[in-house]
Amino acid sequence: MLSILRCLITPYLTFCFVICLVVTLLPWWPASDKVLVAKYLLLFAPRWWLLLLVLGTVIFWRFLSKFQWLILFILVLFSLNYLDFQLPKLGDNENSSKKLTVITANIGGGGSKEVIQLLMLTEDPDILLLQEAMRIDIVQLVGDKHYSECISGLCIVSKYPFTNITTLDRKAFQGWGKFAALYQVKTANGLIAVANIHLETPRAILMGLRYGVIDTLLAQEIENNRELEVSLITRWRKDLKFSKGQNFIIAGDFNMPEDDSLYQQNFSDLNNAVAELALGFNYTKFTSWHGVRIDHILYSDGISIQDVAVLKSFKGDHRPVKATLLLE
Repeated sequence: MLSILRCLITPYLTFCFVICLVVTLLPWWPASDKVLVAKYLLLFAPRWWLLLLVLGTVIFWRFLSKFQWLILFILVLFSLNYLDFQLPKLGDNENSSKKLTVITANIGGGGSKEVIQLLMLTEDPDILLLQEAMRIDIVQLVGDKHYSECISGLCIVSKYPFTNITTLDRKAFQGWGKFAALYQVKTANGLIAVANIHLETPRAILMGLRYGVIDTLLAQEIENNRELEVSLITRWRKDLKFSKGQNFIIAGDFNMPEDDSLYQQNFSDLNNAVAELALGFNYTKFTSWHGVRIDHILYSDGISIQDVAVLKSFKGDHRPVKATLLLE
């Protein structure tokens, strides 16, 4: 029995290494319909299986060499990276007079008037961005205490006046509903562009997998729609940067983790509030099995960050993200 275990150590570590390499390279997977379903599964299904697989190596602990213990340690780091474990960078605590507090929250899974009022009272955001807020009259709720607007469930509540520049609609590619509302907000420290977004979800593919249905055609259609949505937002923010030199914030329910190849291709050059300053696991969307971080606050290089937090759930399946940003 002992001799069998010794023989299995190297093949098992090699297998774990290959699996870790595959998931670590997720951000660079090719945009092919042949791998789309597998990509969605690895991105949105529970991720703790990889750590369990790697920790299975402890079965052989009595026979591991120093080099193999080192390999095991590296594989654990790969697993934690896949689990989206955050290590904070150094924040900027200066320029306190130029703070801008932003909160984004998808309230479709259970938000109520009372919860939103409590959120505004306890967190006191300068700008609150909501998604899936169709069931609540936000404008009536906040009254004339704040500037506010709702368009197809995309709502903004602001201490500062703003101008709606445009909204982006899925009708452009035979879809339904708006997925972005773009604003110019006149803060105490000047104009800043803000995008409130809610991108298409691959939920239909994931639900199909639960029942053994693999629909590659639907997966490709969803991915094409997601690519179109992201390309329009990317065009907007690049125009701001190169033609106007203006700072901007993009926040909302992206329906994609950071290691989605679509995110990497279009948003990896921006600062992600949670990735910059948070510690630990900061999942924003929860199921009964696991969590995943798909709600983000992104900002341009002319903005720095002082603090960030994923807030406690407020009776929904998403958790709000709050960032205290510093305007230059």
